[in-house]
Formats: sequence, structure tokens, C-alpha cells
Amino acid sequence: MKCSMSKLFRSFFIFVLILIIVFPATGFAAKTKKSSSADLKSNKNVQNTDMTEKYKKPMNNILEATQLFYSVRLNYSMKSGESKKIKLTSLEKQNIAAGRQILEGQSRITNFAFSQRVQELFGANARIASLPFKTEPDVPKELVVRCNSNYVKLAVGEWGEESPVYKLKSVTKKGKKWKVVFKVNMYDSYTDSMQPLGKVILTLKKNKKSVYGFNIKGIILKKM
Repeated sequence: MKCSMSKLFRSFFIFVLILIIVFPATGFAAKTKKSSSADLKSNKNVQNTDMTEKYKKPMNNILEATQLFYSVRLNYSMKSGESKKIKLTSLEKQNIAAGRQILEGQSRITNFAFSQRVQELFGANARIASLPFKTEPDVPKELVVRCNSNYVKLAVGEWGEESPVYKLKSVTKKGKKWKVVFKVNMYDSYTDSMQPLGKVILTLKKNKKSVYGFNIKGIILKKM
């Protein structure tokens, strides 16, 4: 009798332990699910804020420093109707940053100065050593190469009768995410007419340390 009572007591004790372990865990899981779904709802409820007028100048400054890359890729490397997300590798960041120097009329720049340009745009140092040694960049694939151990060489040229014209369409902010859209047309000086070329969509993150106030985190090109 004592033995059977002891067994019953042991079984009851184990059953109680199982209840204590299982039910709080289930309750915690339920709370976690509720919390996660609440966070998702909160993110969905965050509205896009139109910041176009307020941030027109800094966005156009970023465009001036990078537009050569977009123009070359859209005009020479993409098919009509194609959409392309640019992989921001070290090489591509340097190709993108080359545009500012060309606008300033420079065909070459010191490694240190060029590395600073990349840092300002992307918040990351340029890996100059990853650039190929060449006398001239192979456009459209390359916009910058190493011409010697101290300088990089930039792509320089003229568009001719047709040249790209950019227009800022929108700047929106959703939480900490900034989205900028530029429309690109090709202007024909001979016929004095415009033809749509595509769109540039940038994803940015605020950075007070950058001269632009932002760093580029994503680029999507869409050809018309």
C-alpha cells in the first residue's frame, strides 16, 4: 500500500512539473507572437513622408557626383524594359564615385583623394588595390583604373549630339529609410527633342559625417 501511494505521489509530482514547464512557455510564445505581429503592424502603419522640396539640393549634389555611372549603364549596358539592382561591390562603388571627378574636369586623381570621395558617398573606404592597372578605363565596364601606384585614371569623353538630362521626381522617407527617384531623358541637340531613357532609384541612409548628409545603400536602374 505504501509502495503504491509512493508511486502515485511521484506520478502526481511529475505531472505538476510538466504543467509548470509547459504552460508558462506556451504563454511566452503567445506573447512573443503578439509582440511580433504588433511590430509588423507598426512598420506597416509608418507612412511615406514627402521630402522632395526640403532635400532637393543635397539629392542633386549626390546625383552630380554619381550620374555618369547611371548614364553609361542605362545607355550602353541595359536593354529596353530591363530593371537592374546594382551590386555595390568595392569595384562598382569606385566606378560610381568616378563621376564627380570627371565633372570637375579631372582625368586623374590621387589614390588618397579618390578614396575620400568613395568614403563620402558610401561610408566605406575604397580598395584602390582592387582596380586593374591600365592606361585607360574600358568604358562602359570601367570608369576608373589605376594608372600608377599613386594615381587613378578616370574615363573622360563627350556625349556628342545626344546627352542625358536628369530630373528629380521624388524624395520620400519611411522610418529611417530614404528613397530617391530620378527620371532620365536623352536630349538630342540636333532635333531639340527628348526621349525617355530610364529611372534611377536610390536608397539612402542619413550620415551627418558625409558632405552629402547621406550614404548610398542601394541603386536600382530601370531602362525605358
